[in-house]
Amino acid sequence: MRFKLTLAPVRDRQRLVFNYQYPLQAWIYGRLANADAAYAGFLHERGYQVPESRKAFKHFTFSALQIPSIEPIKKGDTYMVLRSGVLTLYISFYVDRAAENFIVGLFQQQQLSIYNRECRADFVVERVETASLPALQSSMTFRTLSPMVVAQKVDDLDQYLPPTDADFGRFFAVNLVDKLRSVQPSMEMDATIAERLVKFELLSDPERIKKRGFLAKEGKEKEQTKVIGYHNFTFALTAPPELIEVGYLGGFGKYCSMGCGCVEVVE
Repeated sequence: MRFKLTLAPVRDRQRLVFNYQYPLQAWIYGRLANADAAYAGFLHERGYQVPESRKAFKHFTFSALQIPSIEPIKKGDTYMVLRSGVLTLYISFYVDRAAENFIVGLFQQQQLSIYNRECRADFVVERVETASLPALQSSMTFRTLSPMVVAQKVDDLDQYLPPTDADFGRFFAVNLVDKLRSVQPSMEMDATIAERLVKFELLSDPERIKKRGFLAKEGKEKEQTKVIGYHNFTFALTAPPELIEVGYLGGFGKYCSMGCGCVEVVE
């Protein structure tokens, strides 16, 4: 299920930090905890495990904030100054039917504050709309609503790949198959099968693709990690519909619960 949230700023000219993914993720976890502390704890501490692997997934994602107007950004700024006007946020969950009942209504009339030591922005959730699931087909076209993170492990470290990289599609495919395996443990599928089932095709001009770096677990010096994602691109995806569904609702690529890999359908 997917929601469209309309956020009304409580005052004009608020300062919003560029790296807002982590506090936004914490806010979503907080709303989940209010409804079902056990489920929120399960997602935060463990997640859905891939059989015979250390990999686990949260199966939710959210878009970048859709911001209508900001003041010009100056060199060295770590924040943007918002002008009046509502913001839009999409939050998307890949959950079973049993979980849908408590997710509905989590965000209505809630308050959201994003801040650090230097700046703060406060919002009220003015409206929550439930988005219907698009008709899923074996070949679809998508546009990124947030940075997408795809990585290759080299010496146990993530090497982040742009969508123009020759290996991007291969690691995109394996990640997507692992996500479905985490909720269907009996499904047997290796990397070779994943590559055969999932075909990624970049449709955008490479010059228009934007690189975005952000810190995961910002503020926790021993744990924070610099993550690199890419956005502002459109791609065609060919895969079984159940694989497309898990990616569309839970996010494509890595760090989806940090607000990466959220997409919209291009008709």
